[in-house]
Amino acid sequence: MTELARWTAGDTEDVVCCLCRVPGTLVHDLAPFGVVRCPQCELVFVSPRLRPEALQRLYDDAGYFEGGVYGTAVSRRAADSDDGGGAPSAEGRLSPAMLLQRTWTAGRLALVDRERGAPAGGRLLEVGAGYGLFLAAARSAGWTTSGVELSRTGAKHAQDTLGLDVFCGQLEDAPLEAGFDVVCAWDTVEHVPDPLSFWRSVRSLVADDGVVLFSTPYVSSLPARLLGTRWWTLKPTEHIWHFTPRTHALLLARAGLALTRVVRSPLAPANAGRLDSLVGVARPIPNS
Repeated sequence: MTELARWTAGDTEDVVCCLCRVPGTLVHDLAPFGVVRCPQCELVFVSPRLRPEALQRLYDDAGYFEGGVYGTAVSRRAADSDDGGGAPSAEGRLSPAMLLQRTWTAGRLALVDRERGAPAGGRLLEVGAGYGLFLAAARSAGWTTSGVELSRTGAKHAQDTLGLDVFCGQLEDAPLEAGFDVVCAWDTVEHVPDPLSFWRSVRSLVADDGVVLFSTPYVSSLPARLLGTRWWTLKPTEHIWHFTPRTHALLLARAGLALTRVVRSPLAPANAGRLDSLVGVARPIPNS
């Protein structure tokens, strides 16, 4: 939690539950942040949390992705490539970060195909595209891809190095045409200012016969319950919402989406090695 010392109370703001519009009750005091639980729906969130301008500074920091598996994978690939964007060396391909990336990407693309009951093809949107690794793989598999990424560092890499169509900013501000066959949000919704607003935006963009796939840490996982404030995924600066399968279902339903599948096994390729994270699948609820 040494990262917390970087911030003061002046960098933070109080918020309420996005579902019930009431303040939460304190679970963990991580000054200047608080991890709280809604007394009505039990959604866990951070309040006080970083103000939007402070959060943008965090995501724009070139070191934000470094040290994590996404940044390590990109750094290793660039370092091992003659031109900074080509294929990695054998050492790079066998690094733990790259192996996890390749496993997750292949598993998630296969899950997309199984859920759709059809091979790749059509329009795919990824919200929280990071450096663009998943989008690049989806494009190679035959998808017409678009992305949204808040981090200027991540979006620039996706645009300039990988040649991807990625909008830098919040989903609500992205100039996107509705009717996507697939919308993906890998490790994203725990970061957004308002998950209910986020999922409503997703619902407006996905086709009525489309599918939504996402991943998040979950606060009811065994590591989260056993470790408390030592849980490695708590990260109150950036993980500002903490879900369970139940609160995911509540949020999605309020936004017009039905949670149809939850993958929690760390043996599943789409969730490989992740003891405290899940992969969810949702489908649009038909408009009455």
